[in-house]
Amino acid sequence: MRKKFKPAVPGWVYLDTYLHMHGNQRLKIENCRRILEYHEVMVRLQTIDMIIEIWGTGLRVFDYADSSVTVTGKISSVNLTEKS
Repeated sequence: MRKKFKPAVPGWVYLDTYLHMHGNQRLKIENCRRILEYHEVMVRLQTIDMIIEIWGTGLRVFDYADSSVTVTGKISSVNLTEKS
């Protein structure tokens, strides 16, 4: 008799944070948990293991779906702080 086994994990789960930067005009963050703060000059995001601060001018947040966020505007710096 043939038995079917279900895998322990049905699919790979990617929990790492991925940053995709396109020049200084667009930044896509994958695996974002929530938006903590959002202003025209600063966006603060929470991921699984860090807080990400994006500084610049004219910042806007787009595409907050499926745990990814796209920030556009003139980005001057990105700060990564490990959660304690």
